[in-house]
Order: sequence, then structure tokens, then C-alpha cells
Amino acid sequence: MLICPVCNGLVDYNKKCPLCGSRMEILDRIENYYDSYSADLPYEITDLNDGDPSYICKHIIVCPSCGYRDVEGIYNIQK
Repeated sequence: MLICPVCNGLVDYNKKCPLCGSRMEILDRIENYYDSYSADLPYEITDLNDGDPSYICKHIIVCPSCGYRDVEGIYNIQK
């Protein structure tokens, strides 16, 4: 079984903003922003919808200083 190390709190995400150099914050999985119910669906269902391989979990990242937003693909690890 593959799990996302960010979703499960196993790693501390650390990336600098390409615009201002501040530390970016990682938000929830991108699939959780599809609609008001998508956050309640199992990962097996939402992973079918994103078109990415099962070993990638995409998260929204944002810079708290300048507001820059992007999507980051996090490699899942074996549980």
C-alpha cells in the first residue's frame, strides 16, 4: 500500500518561493478542493479522477508572503 508522506505527517515540507524566497506552505491534496464532498471520499476514488499515477499525491502549495500558488507532486512511499 502506498501512502503520502505529507498527508500522513511523516515529513516536513520545505520549499522556497521562486518569486520572493520565503518558505512555501503546503496545503491539502488538490482533490480535496474539487467540491464540498471530495475531501470525504476515499483516496482510491479521488486518485482515479486526477489522471496521475498512483505513486503521486498532488498538493497545493502557497507562499504566505507574496501569495504565489502552485501544485506540487509528492511521491508516495510504501507503507
